[in-house]
Amino acid sequence: MAAQRAGLTQALGFVTNNLATSPLTRILAIPFGLFFAALGTIALLSVLGVLKSSVPTTYTYQVFGVCASAVFIASGIGVALYGLGLHRVAAQLAGLALLFFLITFNWIAFGPGDRKFTTKTSSSFSKVVVRPASELEGRLVFGLVALLMDSILIYGLVKGRRNKT
Repeated sequence: MAAQRAGLTQALGFVTNNLATSPLTRILAIPFGLFFAALGTIALLSVLGVLKSSVPTTYTYQVFGVCASAVFIASGIGVALYGLGLHRVAAQLAGLALLFFLITFNWIAFGPGDRKFTTKTSSSFSKVVVRPASELEGRLVFGLVALLMDSILIYGLVKGRRNKT
């Protein structure tokens, strides 16, 4: 039970190991996090049409782009805030980033509109082969992963709710 509690404590942002709490790690977390947040912001501005992009701004592109950009923005700000010692807020932003990641997978699998998927196969004995995959095949793979992640999220929420004192 103590080992499970330690893992939960780390997941909630109260990390106690030396690597995560070293001064160098905390100092480097700030520019690293800001860099990722900046990349997410640039991507978001591109999706919203503020910055010019060579990708056509279709509805599909916008939904995927907003969700993916939000993952980078939330996780980047979370890492930077962790470096500043704001562990609880950093952990909440990490949860938000994971939620946007989960929303992205669910939207790819179950959202409206056409999807274009490719498969890439290779081995030691053959060259890389990239071929188009059917929409059903792509949605099936993303759907299975999304449902697995959804069930893990629901399990965690229910378990956390029951164990809350």
